[in-house]
Amino acid sequence: MRTHLGALLCATVLATAALHLVPGTPAPAQAADAPSLTVSDGARMYPDYSPTTSRYAVHASRDGSVRVEVTGATQVWFDGVPDANGAATFTDVVPGEEISVFVGTASGRRTHALHVLPPAFPTLEADATGGPVEPGHLALTLDSFVGSAAPRFEAVVDRHGVPVHVRAHSERSIDLKLAANGRFTVHRDTTTPGRTGRALVELDDRFQEVRRHETSGLVDTDDHDSLLLPDGSRWLLAYEPDASTGLIDSVIQHLAPDGTLRWQWTSAPYADETAVPGNPDYSHINSIDVQPNGDVLASFRNLSSVFLIRPGADDEVVWKLGGRDSDFAFPTLPDGTADVGPCAQHSASILPNGNVLLFDNGSSTFFGQPLCVDQQDPQRGSVERPTSRVVELELALSTGTATPVRTYGETTRFAWFMGSAARMPAGNVLIGWSSATESIASETDAQGATVWRLRDTREPVNGSTPSPYITYRAALVPARDGFDPEVVLDGPADGVVVPQGSDVPVAFSCTDRGGSTLQACDGPAGRRLDTSAPGSRRWSVTASDGSGRTTTRSRTYTVLAAPAAAADPPVTAPPAPARADLSIRVPRTRWVGVGALLPEAQDLRLSVRPGWTASATVRLTNTGDSRGRFVLRAPASLARGALEASYVHRGTVRTRALDRDGWRTPALAPGESLRLAVRVAARPTARPGRSALRVTAASAAGRDRVRVVLRVRAR
Repeated sequence: MRTHLGALLCATVLATAALHLVPGTPAPAQAADAPSLTVSDGARMYPDYSPTTSRYAVHASRDGSVRVEVTGATQVWFDGVPDANGAATFTDVVPGEEISVFVGTASGRRTHALHVLPPAFPTLEADATGGPVEPGHLALTLDSFVGSAAPRFEAVVDRHGVPVHVRAHSERSIDLKLAANGRFTVHRDTTTPGRTGRALVELDDRFQEVRRHETSGLVDTDDHDSLLLPDGSRWLLAYEPDASTGLIDSVIQHLAPDGTLRWQWTSAPYADETAVPGNPDYSHINSIDVQPNGDVLASFRNLSSVFLIRPGADDEVVWKLGGRDSDFAFPTLPDGTADVGPCAQHSASILPNGNVLLFDNGSSTFFGQPLCVDQQDPQRGSVERPTSRVVELELALSTGTATPVRTYGETTRFAWFMGSAARMPAGNVLIGWSSATESIASETDAQGATVWRLRDTREPVNGSTPSPYITYRAALVPARDGFDPEVVLDGPADGVVVPQGSDVPVAFSCTDRGGSTLQACDGPAGRRLDTSAPGSRRWSVTASDGSGRTTTRSRTYTVLAAPAAAADPPVTAPPAPARADLSIRVPRTRWVGVGALLPEAQDLRLSVRPGWTASATVRLTNTGDSRGRFVLRAPASLARGALEASYVHRGTVRTRALDRDGWRTPALAPGESLRLAVRVAARPTARPGRSALRVTAASAAGRDRVRVVLRVRAR
């Protein structure tokens, strides 16, 4: 529900306001070309406003509102509606909603969007340190890893850290990315009885679940990695208990499109190569990379080794990189010490040049037994290396040596678990830093120098400062928008009949979500119906976004011809007086009560728990033929004060007037509407039960009523 302060201008102002400034078209020069956009009254926004930045993230204030203020502009539009004051308050905003702001200046019009965040979403800060970055967005699974009560988020963010999609949840959800079949995928808790682990979930471009995939013939599906191929086949992992050994084997499966098993491999023969004897999870697979020839590169954290496996009759392990049985030796480091090779590594991949790229975690005794294998004496106890590196290793098969040829990003951090590194199409490397909380993610150029980073600033939320958020992986995904923009037509009503030459305003707005930002909200010129000639007409509004998606909504109207002049004009009946038509809805649902007048039932049913608030919007439309004002009445409290109601119109609270003698509305033209925000708060002591809130509108032509049937539910 939104309430605009000054957003719906009076008819005389609207008649002189242009709907749009086309980008590049000069605007009136009475204001300097230095606009500013801020939020206030408890709302918070990031990043700071810049005319060249189109998208922002915003935390609503405690009461669920966002007040937006624009200064230094020649014209301002909120959700496509011209605003004379450059300020609007949006009430009862919901996470994922986007507030559109058009800012007109002497040099043209700029379009901006404010993405409303879930309450506990972190404040992110991006830093471009030089050099080009790869185009696209970042897919993250944010988790503070401090207690189960901390909210978690699946998120896709732009290069400023502003989300285009957020899903708040409390389950374990990791590895959000774009699969080779063109779908987004993520691992979420299994819902299949008798199974453990997570399912691989396919998502469409609106991030809605399409289908789920799990291993075949096993009890577990692991969430560390997966591949979904264009032919419909998939590669899945499992941590499968072995009843005969008491160990947990790492299993790789390749499944056909119909789910039947094509190939399966198990780590069971390699259990004695673990770096952590006595740990049932002796291998701990965490990534796979399938090569064009079908070979599978697999990373095993608790073996501190990467295997190249060739599927076939013998399931040959072509080579092992690191671990207790490495096929490669590692060089002496510049300080004279021997390189211990991969240690508790993640995210292994083979680059086009044949080298291997690793997020090489390292390990220390602080988190238990270290996982590094001393390559000078592989069979002795494991050793420490409490630093992490993103390293590219050149493998010489002829000599059996693995040489680090380049490291990427910082080398002084320690990410003791999780992490990712991926070579991107233009050669840069994207790093997900996981438990090294100095950054959530960073990007380096092909030489390893950092050109961009993203971090969690951990500004206090509701008086507390949680642990910084981290992500299991950071994945580059294309900037895709699966959402069509939306158009709301507020008036006049469809099929209205108006006299020729009459002045009939139209009221409409546009919204968008999905990341490409609302670009236009085009309607009738001057926001007026064309009544210059008689006949049946249609008026339309078209919204468009930055991805090229458009939505058009239309209504019809009829213009009656002006009566011909006559010496003795016939006596005509006066036009029907102004008549109220009330309707009500909750956000993003259909209106209840449109065109229905008393005594027809016009009920909206809501439920609320003690201490909670329910919200709705009431719309009053003049369905008469004459301009007129109405008297709105509604109670301020119900159920002996256990329920308290408030009513807001354009940012002004009208509760006292509605509850006493009634509030006399501004004059409405035929077909014109106004909206009233309704919020009903249940006291913590409210008892379960039902109560009815009635809103009535009266005029000389009669009255109409809508009713909210409220059910107070048990805690």
